[in-house]
Amino acid sequence: MKRIISAFVVTLFIGCSKENSTSKLQTGTLNSLIRRDTAIVPLNDLRTGTFKGYIGGLYPGGANEPSGQYAADLLAVSNLIVPIDKSGNPSSSTGKIVFISLGASVGGKNMKALIRKTANNPATNPKLLLLNCNQGAGFASLNSIMNPNDSYWDRVHETITNKTSYRQVQVIYLETDDSARVRWPDKPKIVSKNIETCLRVFKKKFPNLKVVYVLGRTRTFGYLKNYNREPGPYYFGWACKWAIEDQINRVPGTEYKGPNAVAPMITWGFYEWADSLPRKTDRFYWRSSQTADGLHANEVGQDTLTTRFQKFLLTDQYASMWYAK
Repeated sequence: MKRIISAFVVTLFIGCSKENSTSKLQTGTLNSLIRRDTAIVPLNDLRTGTFKGYIGGLYPGGANEPSGQYAADLLAVSNLIVPIDKSGNPSSSTGKIVFISLGASVGGKNMKALIRKTANNPATNPKLLLLNCNQGAGFASLNSIMNPNDSYWDRVHETITNKTSYRQVQVIYLETDDSARVRWPDKPKIVSKNIETCLRVFKKKFPNLKVVYVLGRTRTFGYLKNYNREPGPYYFGWACKWAIEDQINRVPGTEYKGPNAVAPMITWGFYEWADSLPRKTDRFYWRSSQTADGLHANEVGQDTLTTRFQKFLLTDQYASMWYAK
């Protein structure tokens, strides 16, 4: 894309020396092209459009749905998520499907609300056990989670062992912040690699883990800490996208099948980043009025987020195999 724009500039310069009226038209076209390429657009609306030269969409090629071998593998893995006991053995009587959340306060609020919406819900699988392993106050960034010896894991250990075992965990929802202090595109590139490091840690800690769902992050508003301030949350969605793409492209260190598997599969849940105008893809929007402080959702906003997330889990071709009744 950058090469295309550069070539356009050369053509424009030549045109300027010939005829001024033509140069105005070309300048307007060029400015329009640049605005489209640098506008912050939700990934699922961006599709095959570009942001600073990078193609959008949740999956490669501007797609918003899994495809090819990755989709077939996701289907197969989702089919393997069945009730297991604390030792990791299939059990229709005492088994559970343990679904945990990892990360900071924003994802923790989402998981708490999802737990309430799941309990005694006739549409959900009665074998589900959801656990909120998130920790707020900046103690659960990717940098903490990807370190298996970080104190954050003490919180996780306590939450899990009070209810179940590490061997019973099969699904993870990951949403948190990061500590990368660099700009585009280095920030999402670094964060995507941090996510991949987290996946390898998860694989070692949870031997029966099948799938990790990422939602990106919601848009934030106002003066916040650097890692919570826009465009950081928007870039986090790109990091999730690129981590998934690395796995689809079989980048070393992301293998999820075969004897050399080092990670669980990673895939999208409900993508959360949106602007104040409804997204073209699904009419979802996110505004300051839906937050309590520009970062955390208020009661109305939280219900909106969790309802969307649960709808995804109930209707998605893959997630519904284990989440829905």
